[in-house]
Parts: sequence; C-alpha cells; structure tokens
Amino acid sequence: MSQEKKQAALRTTAIMCILFLVAALTVILGMMLTLNNWNVFAHYDRILALTVAVFVLFAVFYVYLNYSSNSRSLESMSKTKLLAVAYTAIVFGILISCAAGSYLNWYALPLAFVSLLVGILIRVRVGVMATIIAGMSVMIISPATELIGDAPAVMSVVLGCFTGKLSGFVMAFLIRKRYSRFKLTWGALIVSLAMMPFSVLMSILYISDPELLLNNAIATAIGNMLAVALITASLPLYERIFNVWTDFRLQELITLRQPLLKKLNEEAPGTFSHSMAVANLAENCAVAIGINPYMARACGYFHDIGKSKNPQFFIENQKDGYNPHDELIPEVSVSMITRHTTAGYEMLKAAHMPEEICKAAIEHHGDSPVSYFYMKVKSITEGDVDDKEFCYEGPCPTTKYSAIIMICDICEAMFRAKPPEDMQSLEKAVDGVIKSRLNEGQLDDCGLTMHDLKLIKQTICRAIPASMHKRIDYDKAKERR
Repeated sequence: MSQEKKQAALRTTAIMCILFLVAALTVILGMMLTLNNWNVFAHYDRILALTVAVFVLFAVFYVYLNYSSNSRSLESMSKTKLLAVAYTAIVFGILISCAAGSYLNWYALPLAFVSLLVGILIRVRVGVMATIIAGMSVMIISPATELIGDAPAVMSVVLGCFTGKLSGFVMAFLIRKRYSRFKLTWGALIVSLAMMPFSVLMSILYISDPELLLNNAIATAIGNMLAVALITASLPLYERIFNVWTDFRLQELITLRQPLLKKLNEEAPGTFSHSMAVANLAENCAVAIGINPYMARACGYFHDIGKSKNPQFFIENQKDGYNPHDELIPEVSVSMITRHTTAGYEMLKAAHMPEEICKAAIEHHGDSPVSYFYMKVKSITEGDVDDKEFCYEGPCPTTKYSAIIMICDICEAMFRAKPPEDMQSLEKAVDGVIKSRLNEGQLDDCGLTMHDLKLIKQTICRAIPASMHKRIDYDKAKERR
C-alpha cells in the first residue's frame, strides 16, 4: 500500500472514531432530553445500540459529503470545514428537536433549521440530506423506543419527524431563489403556516380528537417558526466562526460603505469607476455561465484595489495632464504598474476577504506583458528586449471568477478608450480578446469551457452597448428651440 493510501486510510479511521464519539454524545444528550431523565447511563446497553444506529447514519452522510465535496461548487471549502459545519448543524438540530418534542409536541420539531443552515452554508442538496439524517436520528433516539406498545405515541413521533423533514425540504427551495435575510425569514414563516393543514391530515391517521388535531397544527407552525428564529441567530455566528462567505454576507460586502471601496473611491476615483463597470459585466457573465453572481461582482469591485496605493501612476486617475511616467524609465514604470496586483492581494488578505476575491486581484492580469512599455522599449533600443521584465508576476487565473475579471477588465478598458462603431466590430474585438488570452495560455487553469467562453462573449457584447448608450445633447436641443 502506498504512503498516500495509508494516510488516507488513517484519516478515514480517525474521522470514523470521532463520528462514533459524536454519535454517542448525541445519543446520551438526546435521551436525557427526550426521557426527561438526566441519569440514563443505567441503560448502557440501549445507549450502545442507539449509538451504533446513529453512527451508521453519520457514516452514510460522511460518504455522501465526501462525494459531494469533489464538486467544483464546493471546491472553495476544505473538507475539514465541510465536516465541521455539517455535523455541528446536524447535532444541534437533533438535540433541539429532541427537546422540542419532549417539552412541546412531536410536531414542533425545528428540523428545517438543519436544512436551511446547511443549505445556505454548503449546498441545498447537502442540506436536504442532512435533514434526512437528523430526522431519522431523532426517530431512533426518541421515546418511541420505550413506547413500542403505544401505537399513537409511536405514530406521533414518526409522523412528527416526517412533517419536520418535509418542512425542511420545502424551505430548502427558498434558498435557490437567493433571498435576502428579510425575504427568507418571511418566506419561511409563510411555509410554516402552509404546513399546518398537512400536519392535520397526517394526524387524522391515528387520532380523531379535534383539539389534538388543532394542537398538532399549531405545534407544526411553532416548530417551523422556531427553526426560523434559530437560523436567524445562528447563521451570522457560523459565517464568522467558520469564515464562510454566503450570498447574504457577500451582499453586505459589496456595499459602497465597505472601507476598502471608500478608500478606492476617495483616492482613485477613476479606478473606482472602472471597477464598478467591470463588476457589472462580471456579474452578467457569472449569471450566464451559472456561477455565483455576488462573488463575481465582489471580485470586480476589488480586483484593482491595489491601485489605491499609487493611484497617480494609472491613467484613469491622472489629472491636469500630468503623467509621472514621463519622468521615469520604462522599467520603473512597469514595476509601478505591475505592483498593483500583489499589493491588492496583500490588502485583501489583510482584510480577510474570500479567497476568490484575493485570487482575482493577483490573477486578473496573469503573466501577460504590459504592452505599451514593452513596445516603447523596443522602439528606442537596438538590442533584444527580455519581455519577462515587462510582464506581470502572475499566476494565471485559477478560478472562473479570475478569468471573467481578466476578460471583462480588458474589454471595459478597451471600449472606454475607443467605443465600438457597430455590433460587428464589437463582437470581433471581444472575440479577439478571448482568443489572444487562450493562445497565450492565460485561461488554461481556470476551468472555463469553450461553451462558457461563448456565453461570456455573448454577454459582454450584449452588455457593453447598454452601458455606453448615447444621451440627448441638451445644448443642441436648446439651440433648436
């Protein structure tokens, strides 16, 4: 067996041991809550049996999570963080549900909490699977194990868990619509009310007392509202503790009150304006190819943040016709210009920004040359020029976001300097930008497919004319009158 396989086997064994201990602790605490008896260790045989059952569920979820973590949509989160986020949410969901079932009603299980929390932090499908695992664990730990002869009690637990899981599934679809925190909260409350008639239909299977039916319906709404309250309180804590950048947190990041953006606007207004335009293009491209538009917009906002260090060295920030490059040799000018990628990366790292944004800052030029100064040196020297001295340090884009910013950055600057005459020239120019970056190998490691690049080209060609539309010349209009 190779060394890598041995390490993988040891890692898996260690994780399984930890999961068994977590399952045991969950069973013990769950039994204490459901049986309202804090001295459950006398039932050590039952504890062991329930622990094995819950551990099997946890192991199944681990296999599923390990498989899901290979998806590109989860590549930005380490497996350790995935495990920590998912299992803490499941364990909290199980314990809170056990307490709610024991002290309130078995229809008041806030299992939707697991679905929402894991779905927002990781992925909707993972959240649904986590809810199934949490619901089945609650059924295993619940008092039904002591009430086998009491059919109504067993049905109450089983159908209560089923209703709780179904509420979680329905609420999971709210996440797909990229709701704000406010809309998510109200949407979840509406789902809570909508589930009340369903709980009545489920209760009719084993009880006929109208009062009990009403109690179960009210308990269902209470459980879902409790889930909403828990997600509202716990989501910001999870975001900070595990440093997970959800859509909600990204929306807060891309407000113009963000300190780095305020600094860019004050010290490099030309770059700020350019960054806003690039962000709009990048967001449209992200929507077209199916990646997170909030992350794409954030990358666009911050990709040139390093220019705030020396804004006067970039033409969009120069005033009164003064250009400091006129007083410098080309080699120094190039070093001042290329420095903004590493400076931006360092600034963003110090601000604890998402890794995708940090990468976009340092990768959006790849290792391409600063063409203007390279050609200037070639024109004034007789010997060969080492083009490496006139290139950015790189690396080339390693994410789709960095690649999108690279393409949008060039296109926005090019068309701002010389607006396209017609759609045909626009398409030709955008196609030329993409092909040149492909030929240079700049897009080899970013994960974009040729189909993605085609969609990006179409999106930019559609968005550029809209951003550069003509306006009425009011002075001429006055002259005509």
